[in-house]
Amino acid sequence: KGVQYLKETESRNLKEEILTVTGRMFLEYGYSGTTFQKIADELNITKGAITYHFKNKFMIMETFIDDLFSQIKGYVDSFPEEYKNRYWRHCIIYIYAYRKIMSTPKNMELFYHKDQQLIWQNHKLAMIAGIYEEIEKDFHKSYDRKDLQMKAYMDMGVRSRLFETYQNHPGVFTLDQYCYYHIYLLGILCKLDEMTIQENIKDAFAFADSHPLDIRSCIFE
Repeated sequence: KGVQYLKETESRNLKEEILTVTGRMFLEYGYSGTTFQKIADELNITKGAITYHFKNKFMIMETFIDDLFSQIKGYVDSFPEEYKNRYWRHCIIYIYAYRKIMSTPKNMELFYHKDQQLIWQNHKLAMIAGIYEEIEKDFHKSYDRKDLQMKAYMDMGVRSRLFETYQNHPGVFTLDQYCYYHIYLLGILCKLDEMTIQENIKDAFAFADSHPLDIRSCIFE
């Protein structure tokens, strides 16, 4: 297998080729319609050459989503003179991300596909717990690891429920209200007081509205 892989990748940046082709297929066929066999056929390689770099489709999707959030964080952090606190920063990041991810049905299908979300909820728990830790440290709140983990579980559960309501009951709330409910929960779970939460959410939306961000993504339109 090692020799075969070396032959297939000789003089090629196969990892980047896989990402390029998969990104195009995600847009063309959706998450379910994109398979390792299709990717392999397109690149004239074996499926084993793909799994050498990415064990499954989720790992490829994770690369795209991490890039999306990296762009957003880099942009927000390029305005250090406007920085307020960690909660404010994460509110803005989520506003930009949701506005992009939920801008079209195709984008939503990719990010919220049920198979992808099941893995995501387990794989990203530590990252979500880390967000709560950052905010609580910034506001000098007491916490412990089990508490952070439980908050991450609650956060992921609410996200799923919010999306289910948004998708299945159009008109119940707008996209910006969707953003509001999630980042409001973030503040509540971090034990911030109501005035602090409302001030930061208001300032976060004002920042996002006054600083348009052109996100370049291989998978999101």
